[in-house]
Amino acid sequence: MGYRTILVHLDRGRLASARIAAAAALALQYDAHLIGLATKGWRLMLTETAPELGVGLSAGLVAYEDAAMRELDEQAQACVASFEEQVMRLGVAKYEGRVGEGYAGYAMAQSARYCDLAIVSQTDPDEAPLAQLPLLPEDVLMRSGRPLLLLPYNGQWSIAPAARILVGWNASREAARAMHDALPMFTRAKSVEVVVFETPEDVSMDHGEAPGADIGLWLARHGVTVDVRYVPAKVAAGEALLSHAADMGADLIVAGGYGHARWREIVMGGVTRTLVRGSPVPLLLSH
Repeated sequence: MGYRTILVHLDRGRLASARIAAAAALALQYDAHLIGLATKGWRLMLTETAPELGVGLSAGLVAYEDAAMRELDEQAQACVASFEEQVMRLGVAKYEGRVGEGYAGYAMAQSARYCDLAIVSQTDPDEAPLAQLPLLPEDVLMRSGRPLLLLPYNGQWSIAPAARILVGWNASREAARAMHDALPMFTRAKSVEVVVFETPEDVSMDHGEAPGADIGLWLARHGVTVDVRYVPAKVAAGEALLSHAADMGADLIVAGGYGHARWREIVMGGVTRTLVRGSPVPLLLSH
């Protein structure tokens, strides 16, 4: 079992090269077909949004709209060309670059449905807000039905192979999905640690008699070297996971994404939002 088709987001940001390199490393590790997707985005076109005004529009305005669309297309094509040059140099044999229409979140989610793994980056606080898509990770995760690999915007990290993997387990449907989606990485890791961060009163019957024991046994049957720990939570689970990841030197965190309603996490905060915004190591999420 492995990842046979991998999708990576392409843009002109400073994180693109590292993201492509990580995707290429995974493609080489799993002998996967690698797809790089750049999108044109969109601009508000007066002739499209208000056609009744188009009759009297000057030729200059129409020419401006045409030039704007050509610019968006040229930028996307340049991203694809850069992707193809980089992955060819890195030795990836099976790859293709694509240009999609519209907003990257929709295009990435749609393409990810026909892939095994989608790769994007965290929002970079050092880059201009207008040059980024802050909701891209959440949109791909929620709309695609496929696992999302979220790469940090900063720091020293590597993804292939991930020697030490930390799993945040809460016995939810989303966490179970993430465990299955990360299995190709688990089987190649040197060690996997499954940690349950919940207060005793919050531990649900879904865990069984011993929190984490059943999922640990499932992993062991797949030949994974696994350690299971139940840690009564004293702080929020998201913060506890990040702290524990730093303590153990984790190369990857695996967790379910948005077990609560997405709007609730956006308004009130939650584990997924904490991990998406603050994880210093790659993060594999499934919904």
